[in-house]
Amino acid sequence: MVGLTIDLLAKLHDLENAATKHDLLSIYLDAVLSVGNVHVTIVELNRIEDPKENFIHVGYPTEWVNFYIENNYIVSDPIIKKSRFMSHPYFWHEIKNINKAEKKIIRDVSEFGIKKGLTIPVHTHDRVIYAICFAFTDKNIDREIELYLRALSNFFITGYKKLDEPADMSLPILTPREKECLTWTAKGKSSWETGMIVGVSERTVNFHINNALLKLKCTNRIMGVVRAICAGLIEL
Repeated sequence: MVGLTIDLLAKLHDLENAATKHDLLSIYLDAVLSVGNVHVTIVELNRIEDPKENFIHVGYPTEWVNFYIENNYIVSDPIIKKSRFMSHPYFWHEIKNINKAEKKIIRDVSEFGIKKGLTIPVHTHDRVIYAICFAFTDKNIDREIELYLRALSNFFITGYKKLDEPADMSLPILTPREKECLTWTAKGKSSWETGMIVGVSERTVNFHINNALLKLKCTNRIMGVVRAICAGLIEL
């Protein structure tokens, strides 16, 4: 516990001195992943009247993310939805008052090597909610690790808001081809397979996908697909 406390203080100091959101996120992820056996995803939500989500970071196993997207779980995921109404951390298996479809999501995630899940909701003064979701590959989570992650996460969001820039609320404009290529990517198709389906070369598919990622301000395809679906730019 002493070692974890010393490490926490050092990480909080690093977070405090981060100059950009990119640096802040890198420091935070490094600190989280140092505990081992954990994946983390960070989602930004507004209040009930604006239910769209913005995925700041997706760190779940790729197989689960693909399955999640293919089954359109984004619209009914209780792991995220409960953050709108709860201000304290909750383990996924303890989520109550959910319907059959929502229970299925909780069951399905366990089929992808996730033994336990924890969400830390952080509500900020400007009516924004951050759901920080931890997926553990180990069923037994020490209380010290939980407290470590809670302290890190709250400090991370404080820093994130401090570095906040005026948000550009306008949706990026994707061309029909960019939407088409992203949609097939969301369905698990490779660039080569997408090219065969739409009748263009693999290189052309990569060109359109990379353009879409630039417009969406995403660094990888998974983030791009998730953000495009959440923004209503593509449908499955």
